Parts: sequence; structure tokens; C-alpha cells
Amino acid sequence: MKRFQVLIVTRRYWPHCDDASSRLTALVSGLRRQGCYPTVLTPRYQATWPVEFQHREIPVLRPLAAPRGEWSMARYVRNLAKWLREQLPRFDLVYCDMMREEAAAVVETARQAGVPSVVRCGTMMGTRDIVWQASLRARRNTFVRSFAADAVIAPRASCQQALLVAGAKAAKIVRIADGIGDPIRRTPESCKAARLTLGNMNHDLMVPVDGKVILCMNRLSPEGGVLTLASALWPLLEAQPNLRLWMIGDGPWRQKIFNDLKHNGVGRSAFLPGNFDHVEELMQAADMFVLPSAASGAESFWPAAIAAALPTAVVDCADTRAFAMAAFSELHSFPADSTDKMREAVQNVLDDLPMATAGAERMRKQLSAASSWSDTIRRHVQLFERLAGNSAASNMSGATG
Repeated sequence: MKRFQVLIVTRRYWPHCDDASSRLTALVSGLRRQGCYPTVLTPRYQATWPVEFQHREIPVLRPLAAPRGEWSMARYVRNLAKWLREQLPRFDLVYCDMMREEAAAVVETARQAGVPSVVRCGTMMGTRDIVWQASLRARRNTFVRSFAADAVIAPRASCQQALLVAGAKAAKIVRIADGIGDPIRRTPESCKAARLTLGNMNHDLMVPVDGKVILCMNRLSPEGGVLTLASALWPLLEAQPNLRLWMIGDGPWRQKIFNDLKHNGVGRSAFLPGNFDHVEELMQAADMFVLPSAASGAESFWPAAIAAALPTAVVDCADTRAFAMAAFSELHSFPADSTDKMREAVQNVLDDLPMATAGAERMRKQLSAASSWSDTIRRHVQLFERLAGNSAASNMSGATG
């Protein structure tokens, strides 16, 4: 089959570099390597941002201003639908990375244009579309309208079940799990090199020769669990001068967390350097990874830590257990919002890093065997090819009939 044009619709993309957009960036890059021609359509959050640019050789279009709240969402959706009506005919398929306002507009305009549409149901706690739609009747109506897509991707079995309960047709639901990426090899030499590179780039990321690094990659917001993490770990940082905490990300609680850490006297051991577009060096430089909440960090960053066989302490909840499956027993876990248990889990990892690393390596093998990121890309391509091929055949039949 000829290479085909895919329009990717999302509300957040580069330079946001958060958990969900990092997963989508990896998906888009994978599609490009497999012979698709993806184009990303996303809103413009600042008037000074360019309307068009390329990121990793992928065209990114930002013709519309981002919605600033519920009051501006209706206008944003109308403008999005107008743009789609004008531009969709030049694409072979359109994919929407969420089942919210954008998805309803995508599905309806794609049907009018005769272009196949695919939507994905978000699964993690803070971004779960199932939870989002349950809060208001208008959201529920928007969510249900997305069911008219030619395919609905469910990343998890629990998500598939929720879609069926909500009224989606079983024949349209396609299970495509988010797999584990290629192994990130960690050695003492690669750790030293990564720390040197990061320290030269940002002096906050300099690490003592015998220092240890705790890595957290969550949105700095109430649902991200980062305030609990800061409260839990400051006694460890105070007691161990060579211990470092890197809290990668951004959000509305950034200043509050910084003030709390400074107030507790560990401002020189805990750092908030912002977002990173590329995480491999962070995984190389760290000694362990902490996931304080599945609301953020669990779609892209935690799988990257698994690919790096990085010893991990994670929150014990339904989402993390569903993702890790039987390999959850290899993790050090703690209940949500328990500073004492979180601190204990982190200390247990640090006390025996070789044993924790061995468990992380076993976990990587188990989860990679169950679902790899290359499998995730391949299944997306197969789905897109099937839908685009069926659409082309249908259009040809209609033209000759």
C-alpha cells in the first residue's frame, strides 16, 4: 500500500513535554519511521508561537488559539471544525489522542469528508477520559459522540470494559497497549557521562562524586503527588548530604514546592529544573525513580524508567497494578498520600540498590515480552492501513458504481 497522510489531533504537543505529550511524540515519530506521513494539529498557547514548524521532521500546525477555559471551548471547537472541513480531504486518516471536545469535532467532520477517524481513550487517573465525561452531562454527550469513530483505541482492558459499559460498540474497540521501549543500557560509565552532560547544561543537576539521585517526573500540580513526595523525602535529604532529588516537570505548584523545600533546609539537595524533551540521559544519571501518583508520569516516563531497569518506588493503586501486572511484586510500593510509607519505600530501594536493580531488570524482561513499543507502533500502522485501505476501496467503488 502507498504511504499515506495521517492527521494527528491533540490539545498539547511540543514544547509542553509532559507525560502524555511525550508518549504521543514517541508514537508520531514511530509512525514516521514506519512509512506514514503524520502531521500534528495542536492549539497555539502563545500569540508569539509560530503557526507552523517541524519537530523531529514532523510538520506541526497551530492555526488556532488554545482554549483558555470552558467559556472559550465552544469557540475553539467551532474553529477546529471549520479548519477540519477545509483541510481533511488531503489526508487519508485522522487520529485524535483523546475523547473530549476535539474528538467529537474530528469524528463528525471526518464522516462528512469521507475520511476514516480513530480516537484514543486516555486511561491514567488525572487524564482519564472515562472520569472526565462522568462529571457533566455536556461532557458525557461529547464523549458518546466520539463512539461514531471508525475505531476507538483502548490501551488497557479496564478501559475497554469501561467503554463497553458507556455504550461503545465492541466491534469498534481496538486494544493497543502502550508497550515498553527499547532497553536503555545503564552502566557506571554511562551514568558518569550523563551526569557530566546534565551538570554542564544546568548547574542544579550537578551531583557529588559519590552522590545518589532520586528521579521524579510528574506534573507539579495537586494531582501529581509531588507535594507529598517533597514532604516525605526532605528528612532523607537532610540526613544524607550527598543525596539529590530531581523533580522534573512543571505546573502551578512549582513555587509552593520550592518554598517548602527551602523552608525545610534542603533547597540545595532538591531541584526543579523544568521539562525535558529527551529523557534517556535523565534515566542514565539517576539511581532510582519515584512515581508518587499515577495521575502523571505513568504514560511515558515510568515506562522509560522500566526500559532503563531503574529501581522504582511507586504508588500502590489500580492503575499501577494494572500496568505492571504480575511484575508489580518487583516494585517497592506505598499507599497514596502516606509520607511515612513513601519515605520508607524510597529508603528501602536506596539501602540495597543492587537487589532493587535486579528486580527492575526482571520487570523489564516481563513487561517487554508482554508488550513492546515496537508492537504498539506496528499495531497502530496496521489499523491505520486497514481503515485507509477500506476507505479508498469504498470511494473507488462509489466512483465506479
